[in-house]
Amino acid sequence: MSKFYGNNYDITDIMERLTPQCSSMLLNCYFRNQRMNCSDIFSVGKTKNGFCCIFNYIAESFGDAPKFFKQEEFKLYYVGDIGIQNGLTVTMDPLLDDYFYTILPTIGWKVMIFDPYDYPDSGSGSVSDILLGPLTEKYVSLKAVGLYSTDNIRPYSMQKRGCIFPDEYVSDHTTYTYNDCIVACKMEHVWNHCKCRVFFYPYHEDFNRTCNMENIHCLLQYYDVAFNIVPYKDNNLSSSLDDQNATMYCKNCYPECDDMRYYVQSTISNIEPGYFDTELFPDMNVTNHSVLHVYFPNSGTEFLKQDVTTRWYEYLGEVGGLYGLYVGISIISFVELIYFIILWLSEAFKSFEVVEEEIPRENAIHPIYWNEFFPHPRAVMNN
Repeated sequence: MSKFYGNNYDITDIMERLTPQCSSMLLNCYFRNQRMNCSDIFSVGKTKNGFCCIFNYIAESFGDAPKFFKQEEFKLYYVGDIGIQNGLTVTMDPLLDDYFYTILPTIGWKVMIFDPYDYPDSGSGSVSDILLGPLTEKYVSLKAVGLYSTDNIRPYSMQKRGCIFPDEYVSDHTTYTYNDCIVACKMEHVWNHCKCRVFFYPYHEDFNRTCNMENIHCLLQYYDVAFNIVPYKDNNLSSSLDDQNATMYCKNCYPECDDMRYYVQSTISNIEPGYFDTELFPDMNVTNHSVLHVYFPNSGTEFLKQDVTTRWYEYLGEVGGLYGLYVGISIISFVELIYFIILWLSEAFKSFEVVEEEIPRENAIHPIYWNEFFPHPRAVMNN
């Protein structure tokens, strides 16, 4: 690489120039039953698989925004209704003549479904991968499931509740996602060993040097292996892992307490090659083309609520009810029992006290005069 580009070449720019143009692969695009220019709604952005054509993606967490062809401002597209006609439909050309080396032992496309604010990294668990081969038409239905947490769980620690609220994460970025936290952990792991950042990862000010051909040996040793990821401090989980050298420890990558996940189901049908003049193939000779439909089949979104399971007064009521049902006593019975135990103990301690003997009082001695023994005459009054 240094022989052709010099010592100061940028591997990111080289890989972007080698990536096929989205305008050549994406032939026809429909969204919400309206035909749109594919270059207006798709952009070139970084993913775990390199540069890809991305729809509805805003990488605000790392400040590495996708490069739009014509669009100057970011715009999120929302589905107004359910059904295939209200979703996204794309006709694609695989450009089989341009194949030289493939990441997967197959031909066609790899479609990734992910959140607009998450970096598309399959290893983080928030990306759904779908393979689409030539001469196929695939229908991808989405189901959104949300999670929200009440403020009753805030007093508990992150370790106990197992999630983090957005306002509890202190960072220069605008939002926190579990996906981006895992990606940042991977970037830090590679940087600590190889002092560089892999080109397809988002830009980060702390990891500003891009890996080049000189770092291949280090990347094969510390990146291109199957890592066991420990997202947060867990002594039980860490001790159960056999190979500690193949384990990557993150700081505090907890899942979000408020989150939205998309679950995917797909069906497929075959396309016969030949000449077509339809809405999807207008005046086109179909050879290896394929069609992708992404839509929501049902209205509404399921939400899961995370709250405190049992409060102290509910637990007290349950215990009292069980004792009253099976034993026949209540909380008042426990109070009376404690009262009688205290009363019995107080009487028992009194019986062991030393009782002092009563000292009899001495009889008082008075002098006796002899005239007191003789009777006294009564006075008689005469009329």
